Amino acid sequence: MELIFENAQQIGTGEMPNLVQFPDTSAELFYTDAGELYGEPILELQGNYSAPALQTANNISPDIGIENIELNVLGGFGIVGSYTVGDIQKLIIYEFAISMDPYLLNGGIKKSIDNAVSQFDVSFSNPLDVASESGANVAISEYESLLSPGAKVTFNFAIGDSDIYEMGVFYVDQSSFTLLSESVSADGRNIIGKALRDQTLDENNDISWGNFGIILENLLEQAQITSDYYLVENSTLNNRFNFDPNTTVLNAIEDMLKLTIDWKIEELTDGTIVIGSPNYAGFENRSTYSFERGTDIFSRSITQDDQSAYRRVCIHDSDWTIKTFAEVENFIGWNLQANKTLYVEVPKGTNQTDVDAYAQEITTRLENVGKVESFTGPFRPQLVCGDGANIVDEKGNHNLGLITEINHTFGKDGFFTNFTVDSGGRLGKGRFSDYIKLLSRDSKSGSVGYDEIV
Repeated sequence: MELIFENAQQIGTGEMPNLVQFPDTSAELFYTDAGELYGEPILELQGNYSAPALQTANNISPDIGIENIELNVLGGFGIVGSYTVGDIQKLIIYEFAISMDPYLLNGGIKKSIDNAVSQFDVSFSNPLDVASESGANVAISEYESLLSPGAKVTFNFAIGDSDIYEMGVFYVDQSSFTLLSESVSADGRNIIGKALRDQTLDENNDISWGNFGIILENLLEQAQITSDYYLVENSTLNNRFNFDPNTTVLNAIEDMLKLTIDWKIEELTDGTIVIGSPNYAGFENRSTYSFERGTDIFSRSITQDDQSAYRRVCIHDSDWTIKTFAEVENFIGWNLQANKTLYVEVPKGTNQTDVDAYAQEITTRLENVGKVESFTGPFRPQLVCGDGANIVDEKGNHNLGLITEINHTFGKDGFFTNFTVDSGGRLGKGRFSDYIKLLSRDSKSGSVGYDEIV
């Protein structure tokens, strides 16, 4: 008997190749080169093997000096295999993700611009799994569970053949199961909440003098976040830090970021942790979205508060040798007291020209401060905290500010997105409160804070 292959071609180079196809028909070519393991993803094949679309190869090697690698697919479970390093043989186990789409009842994802920790909650129907040898339930049973604490949950959204929107990677905090109940529920947080907020520094609380970026990377590594799952901007800063042993990793990082004024920590929808300045390429690009009243918006509520609104602004240095006053044009109908003045102190050495420019910038921004608007509309999985928002009505296009909170709800009760817009922010300029912190930093000419402003 002669076995004739319909398609025979070279799709990669390397030693000991293994090709694995996943349930969604995507695949990955694994091979070794100079004793290290590489993975080369292939886009969905959909039964067409004549022109595989190979992506960039990634070094995924857990060891150096890998030999005799062999991988096998176990249908419905995942991949098992082994390799040797010297005279040591190691086992590989990779479990496939299980799609819970058919069992979804309802769920929600909450994100905020002021909180690096995002949350989810979800409920599933929980019938008996007829394909299971044990007769267990699909999601959770008395002895088996897909939603045990620490289990990874990934949310993706698509309609028909549309693009797939990643909505986040989360880890279960708790799940609830009642015997004979028709449904189960679970909730949890992203990896920043699970790994960085829950873990403490312990004996690693005294951090030696070193490069700021490398210190941040070391903290992430100590929290078992490997280099494949974080991006940290390069920095020329050097410093040392000392914290109490019971300080959480997240609190330590947030305190360290105050040294740089505008650096932030954020988690992307694919689970990557990013730390850096607002313009760092690792962050998701922000966009401005327009919403038509009556079409894109189902409901809208407005909160107006004049505690953060002012009539005048005064920019000055510490001994008042340089100062300037400027008037603010407030919202129509706001009856503020004539001498309600915002005083902002700038670093010593700031010149009069810069002070005048700061005053003009602040008065412009203060025209919009004091309104927080909440919206409910159709499902918009692409929204990111920090995006800009416009509303379009019969009077034209109005720039409302920055989206600061997002709450997606989805399931059998419908798909909706609730979001909050802060009028004190503009895309590309950030929020007014952040700008004030930048200006009023207690620093001298030549410092990080001063140079950032000027």
